[in-house]
Amino acid sequence: MEKPLNKKTSSKLEETLVSTFPRICTDCGKLTNKQFFLTNPVLQSTTLNSFIKKINTDYVMAKLAIEEFYEGELYLIFAIKEAITIGSLLLTLEDAVIRDNAGKGILDNDCADAFKEFTNQVCGMLDNELRPKLPKPIHLKLTSTLIMNKENASAALNEETLNEECLILTATMRILGFDDGQFILSMSKLVGEEFFCEVIEENNKQFKGTILAVDDSNTDLRIIRKLLSSEYKILVTDNPNSALSQLQKDHIDLVLMDIYMNGVDGITLCERIKRNAMSNTIPIIMCSSSPTQNNVIQAIRAGAVDFLVKPFTRQKLIEKINKHLIKNNVLLNS
Repeated sequence: MEKPLNKKTSSKLEETLVSTFPRICTDCGKLTNKQFFLTNPVLQSTTLNSFIKKINTDYVMAKLAIEEFYEGELYLIFAIKEAITIGSLLLTLEDAVIRDNAGKGILDNDCADAFKEFTNQVCGMLDNELRPKLPKPIHLKLTSTLIMNKENASAALNEETLNEECLILTATMRILGFDDGQFILSMSKLVGEEFFCEVIEENNKQFKGTILAVDDSNTDLRIIRKLLSSEYKILVTDNPNSALSQLQKDHIDLVLMDIYMNGVDGITLCERIKRNAMSNTIPIIMCSSSPTQNNVIQAIRAGAVDFLVKPFTRQKLIEKINKHLIKNNVLLNS
């Protein structure tokens, strides 16, 4: 089911993706030798499974690997008719022939190869546009294109990918002289939110509480967000020095913090948080993959309310968090 996003303020992710459109339109116009427009962008939260079930046609999905700092996949999705139109334009076929082929749904090998080259070029456009706009390094690489429909989706994509909450940006695609189509970008919601360390909220979404996770391991931060983001609003930082300012800027109900971090260690940061009048009542749970008895004693003396050993299970993590949210009257004891 599609979920409307909070439109009080647009997300940085949406603004950044839409900001790539002028470059895409210009370069795609050169590739197709036609005026190319992308308009009326809409960002929604859903699952690929739900989205695919609504599409009453075959479509072509291009998988782009997200590499360097960020990890995941971005998908370019086009209805088969649009894929044939674009591939045929790259082959410089006559417009009448293109319309006829598109109407018949004929995607032959030459047209498929041309469309794959088109998606590879769009991948390069997105890569060049996103690199200077994101806070951390990113590289996009086309890994595959495949024809999909409702029947073969579960064979082409694994169950986790199909059912994971994702963000889908849909725009009207107009190629002069042809029927309007759709230009569709999709990525995991967790990946999209990580680009700018933001929470992209849905209208009427109710969270159990807001948690700030502080850890210099981005892998661990990804795990925490994956385990908790369905129930809690999760803010993350890999920079311990920014945690105090974030606590003063945002309403935080609980801090989940690693003990061993570069620069400022967890014990020192815990002491600073507890000395600050604006943050000293916020419960802090410390964690570590290799704690000593002395670590635990130091953490409790510094003001932590609990300690967790990594790797932790979702159940154990939620039990600890709920326990202290209830104690702080953030969460009702049910």
